[in-house]
Amino acid sequence: MRRLLRRARRCGIGLWAVLVLAAAAGCGLPTDETAQAIDPEELPESLRPGFTASTTTTVPAPLLTEPRSVFLLTNPQDIERTIVVEVERQVNRSATLEDVLATLFGEAASPEESDAGYFNTLELFEILSASVVDGVATVDIVHLSPEGEDQPPSADELEFAAAQLVFTASATEGVDGVRILLDGQEVSVPTSDADAEPGSVLRTSAYEQYQPDFAPATTTTSPAGDEGEDEEG
Repeated sequence: MRRLLRRARRCGIGLWAVLVLAAAAGCGLPTDETAQAIDPEELPESLRPGFTASTTTTVPAPLLTEPRSVFLLTNPQDIERTIVVEVERQVNRSATLEDVLATLFGEAASPEESDAGYFNTLELFEILSASVVDGVATVDIVHLSPEGEDQPPSADELEFAAAQLVFTASATEGVDGVRILLDGQEVSVPTSDADAEPGSVLRTSAYEQYQPDFAPATTTTSPAGDEGEDEEG
């Protein structure tokens, strides 16, 4: 190449012609001792006048997940009771109710959720199955000990877990009630007012005290009327 450049300078050949000659030599085109004009049709396409390199546009793949509502618990300072709080979990677009509920099991609240004062009682349980028939979701769960063994939950643990399940399942389209099983067995599940009968279908109204905007009914009593005083004769 250096020899070709020196020869080109002596002969007054421009740099463009030298580059063309070098490219032609690399492509197997014939070369002579003296520079000669080359028919553009004989040049590689990338060296022809007016050549423009094509670009490829990459179309981003569509998102395969979507946010779904689930419910955690919290004890705000201005409310003297435990309430549910709605958060989001990313799940597959074709996720079933069981897939959505499964995001609450075996996981504590995230650091951000914990910092906000949220907690997740369902992390103490394991989900065995969940199915929906005629608008009623049947959810089978089991309570785990710290060692990972099955053990009965306390009444508070079962009530908190039931509240999370009922509100989360009811946020799913087509679900208007929840039946909770404990290790495959129908059990009496605590609600806001009393224990529901085993196998009962639970709705959010059974846990109305967990609603953030719940206002307990107030009763007013009218003062007793004056009955008059007995007069002594």
